[in-house]
Amino acid sequence: MKILILTGGNSSERRISFLSAKNVKNALIENGHKVKVYDLRKGYESIKKISKDFDFLFPVLHGEEGEGGILHKYLSTIKKPIVGTRNYKGFEKGWYKIPFKKFCDKNGIKTAPWKVVKSKKDIFEFDFPCVLKASGGGSSREVIILKSKKDVLRLDIKKILNLTTSIFVERYFPGIEVTVGILNNKALPAIEIIPAKGEWFSYKNKYASTTKEIPFAPSLTPKQQILVQKIALKIHKSFKLGTYSRSDFIVYKNVPYVLEVNTIPGLTAGSLIPKAAKAAGISFNNFVEILLKNAK
Repeated sequence: MKILILTGGNSSERRISFLSAKNVKNALIENGHKVKVYDLRKGYESIKKISKDFDFLFPVLHGEEGEGGILHKYLSTIKKPIVGTRNYKGFEKGWYKIPFKKFCDKNGIKTAPWKVVKSKKDIFEFDFPCVLKASGGGSSREVIILKSKKDVLRLDIKKILNLTTSIFVERYFPGIEVTVGILNNKALPAIEIIPAKGEWFSYKNKYASTTKEIPFAPSLTPKQQILVQKIALKIHKSFKLGTYSRSDFIVYKNVPYVLEVNTIPGLTAGSLIPKAAKAAGISFNNFVEILLKNAK
């Protein structure tokens, strides 16, 4: 098969998108496919012409442009099978964190208490510790943990407050961080994430190999593991996210609170969903073949 990987783009996740795309490309070539990588910085209009020579479109684009449905909305106009999903509306609803928080509240899915903020004054009125987030930001980008009012004054939060996207704060829960991948409407084993002591799963730590990611989340009971898998699958199906996604949780006082859903999770050699697939006995090469076979 001839496969066109769409990656790069302009978001803060550009570098990771390329790393994921490289890993996917290598696996596809090993599987006998012909592959071309297209950097979306070159523009969208060329895709229609180029795609005529390919059997599948494989978006590997993290950040708002990919996970927020912008790319997929454009791809929905092209009559070629798309890896993942054609449902860009599900991406829009899942990626933007404030609508996602509202979805959780409405559907009985536990998530940390939260509030939309526009200024430092709004943050002061919320409980501490808390987490400042951009609705359209990444899981470890555009995120600051505020342990006290002093942090609001001490840390540089202007960059987030000045973003054009909506901003909110949510209660910070110290607990066990786990993530659950979904592949072809089945939950993969939960992965427990253990950052370096005194750290959190920041962008820097995520890609600096300073964290431990342990399959089958040993700090959770079997019942808790099943519960987070059920919640992740419910989220995946509710947003109709297609062949794969990944949901992140904090388990605080034995209760799982969902953090967010990743509509195009990382596919680098060190990413979490490939590790979850491996724990389920699925090699990365087989993983990408499953994605191809279910492209629509």
